[in-house]
Amino acid sequence: MLVVPPARGGGLGTVMKVVFFISDHGYGHIMRNLPVAEELIARGHEVTIVTGKSQVMVADQYLQGKANCIALHTDAGFVVYTGTLTIDFESTIDAVKENIAKWPDMIAQAADLCADAFVVDIVPWALIAAKKYGIPSYLMANFTWIDQYENFLPAHLLHCYEEAYLMRDQVLYYDLINEPTKNRLGKGIDIGFVARPFNDSEVKKIKNRHKRKTVFLSLGASNTGLDLQIDVSGLEYDFISTRALQIMGDNVEYLEPSVQNTQDYIKASDFCISKAGWATVSEIMLAGVPFGVLNRENVTEDMMTIGQLTERKAAIAINESELTDMGMLLKKMEDYPWSKARYKNNYKLVADIICES
Repeated sequence: MLVVPPARGGGLGTVMKVVFFISDHGYGHIMRNLPVAEELIARGHEVTIVTGKSQVMVADQYLQGKANCIALHTDAGFVVYTGTLTIDFESTIDAVKENIAKWPDMIAQAADLCADAFVVDIVPWALIAAKKYGIPSYLMANFTWIDQYENFLPAHLLHCYEEAYLMRDQVLYYDLINEPTKNRLGKGIDIGFVARPFNDSEVKKIKNRHKRKTVFLSLGASNTGLDLQIDVSGLEYDFISTRALQIMGDNVEYLEPSVQNTQDYIKASDFCISKAGWATVSEIMLAGVPFGVLNRENVTEDMMTIGQLTERKAAIAINESELTDMGMLLKKMEDYPWSKARYKNNYKLVADIICES
């Protein structure tokens, strides 16, 4: 149930009330919206965030309690087989059915969220709610669930998503937007990359702790990590990893789940190895760090993202089996002719667009 807490925003001038509806599939969607929410709050506007329970905890800590956070299971997402990153199609279909059945109730509850704008990171029913209650909506997208589900979801279920995404007022396209999504949604505003800003002093501290080249690994968080044991002892690198990955060696630094500034660890590293989730990719691209990105052939969004990254020579595609010979993989990365292109963090631009509504 959407219980509206008392507003904690405010400031001089006209105060906007902005509600973010964010997919709770993994942490990427919440992470790319937090800097925009933070910027809006800094400008004196009231922000409410509707997303999953664990994502709400991240948002509340990042924003230091300055936003109204409402815990709600917003999206079906994917279900994967335990210990793998492989999609369980039947279980995912069941999850989608269950989620769609709850749309009417969640749409009705959204009527209590009086707002000047709904910012929607691919949560389809929130766009229906915005249209029903006459609230301007911004669909934030580098993909939609249509792209993810169309190869296996029954047509009558896919149609629910198609109808919902038609309800948006404006589309803000992230960099690496896939062409099928852009062709389907049509006219929109290109906003480039958006991510948590780096703290240069923290980056320097992290760099100073390491005398050798460092490799940052991000291969867990949404669903589960890889059920692989990777031995990196003896390699002339230092490794920084989330605990979702089983990586062994006295040259490994594990990050606890409580660490909030993983973007600074990315920028402090010489190489990164990650999944193709957009939020992590965005932080790596803004940091200008060469990286290997894990192939997931049954995830449409990932493969489209990987195609664009490799075309730009910003990343190389790697297979799961290559992770077990990290020395060979890193030699490949050392020898690759990486792009020198650099990108701008546009979270303030997104805040500008929302404020103009």
